[in-house]
Amino acid sequence: MSWTVALTVASSALGAYQSYTQARDQKAMYKLQAEQTRAESERKALQYEERANETLRTLNEKISANLTRGYAGGVVAFEGSTALVNTISRTNAGRDFMRDIKNAENALLAGGTQAQIYGNAGDTAYRSGLLSAGSKLAEAGYRYKMIGSAPEKVATRPSSYFDIGGDTSAIG
Repeated sequence: MSWTVALTVASSALGAYQSYTQARDQKAMYKLQAEQTRAESERKALQYEERANETLRTLNEKISANLTRGYAGGVVAFEGSTALVNTISRTNAGRDFMRDIKNAENALLAGGTQAQIYGNAGDTAYRSGLLSAGSKLAEAGYRYKMIGSAPEKVATRPSSYFDIGGDTSAIG
């Protein structure tokens, strides 16, 4: 086998290996992006949960202050304007609390969906790279067969311009 044939086949084989490693690396990159997306969505969800908890703490502080103010002023704390203010505070805090809980759920859902998209993209890139590597290996085999195959057998005696394929023993 000549060195040009060897270089041609080696080039195709290296191209196949490069396609495989690129596919493997792309899959790893997409996997990392998926994990980063999950972590980011969990961080956002925790922020929303903390905000919801802060809403409840603030509500408790407001209600406690209203009750204390009412008792100090000689008003029954669970009736009248004090009760009305507490009811309005509970309603607003409940709405804010539920909004934050829903936002936390949505952050987790969005992060999970995006992570799944990255996972699918990684799988697709990997399969594509493997197919590319396989086609390059097939091309290397084809080139080897076409370039590196043994030449066809040639007649051992040279033919003459006047050789018409007949019996030449009578000619002398």
